[in-house]
Amino acid sequence: MNIYNEVTLIIVCFNSEKLIQKNLIELKKFKTIIIDNSKSKKTFDLVKDFPNIDYLQTDKNLGYGQANNLGVNRATTPFIMILNPDILINYQAIQILYEKFHLYENIGILAPSLYDNDEKRRTNGSISRLKNKISRVSAIKHKNFAQGDTCFDFVVGCSLFMRKDFFLSIGGFDSDFFMYFEDNDLCDRVYKNNKYVIEVPDSKMIHMQGLSSDVSIISNTKLSLIHKISECIYLKKNLSSSKLFFNLIVQLVDYFQRFFFNLILLKIKKSFKNLLRIISIFLFFTYLYKLIY
Repeated sequence: MNIYNEVTLIIVCFNSEKLIQKNLIELKKFKTIIIDNSKSKKTFDLVKDFPNIDYLQTDKNLGYGQANNLGVNRATTPFIMILNPDILINYQAIQILYEKFHLYENIGILAPSLYDNDEKRRTNGSISRLKNKISRVSAIKHKNFAQGDTCFDFVVGCSLFMRKDFFLSIGGFDSDFFMYFEDNDLCDRVYKNNKYVIEVPDSKMIHMQGLSSDVSIISNTKLSLIHKISECIYLKKNLSSSKLFFNLIVQLVDYFQRFFFNLILLKIKKSFKNLLRIISIFLFFTYLYKLIY
């Protein structure tokens, strides 16, 4: 089978024209759907002359999950590959995922192994966020990388290969998550529907994390708030009300201590980071968090 007829690439971007341009050679080959959450016309100007690229600019920033859902619904191929703009696309990696999909039963998501710009292996597959036996940080420290095709509870949402009909059948990304943790939640629902999440090390992609768009100090602050808020939303979906309340109160006490301790030591950046975490939990408790989206 020709994967150019079988797979649609779904890319949600926000002021990401420089990264789109880096991938343009590959994007011109695939059926591609770009959902642009920004007001800029620069990405449109890059792709407007390519009939295989379906470009849609949203009226407002829909967030990562909701914009991807919109893109997947527009796809006409049996397979989709959800990609961040900061993934360097290559045909071979996608071909491997396509072929592997036909080797196994009960696959929900296939994902490539991830590398940085220096071609150094990064973590991708990990355990569920709700399991506390090991963190992704320690997995990096101990280089706990998959050596062969490996089932994981969770893979990073920057590069997901799936069947379109299955993605839609489990509800796609939960639109309650504006950004972050929608991939954790999706992987949870894959398993609840008796499918597997597998990292395929032979499929290799470079992930230039943090370069999906040009960001300012204000934008970085906003993203930090959203990240913690999304974590709270994820916990709310998976914990009882009493456990959620206890978990967040413990976190608040911890963050208050860190905030004042770092402030006394004049570690301003660390102090500010913990202040943002405190504000995020406050916004979550008061349901004011949507005001910053």
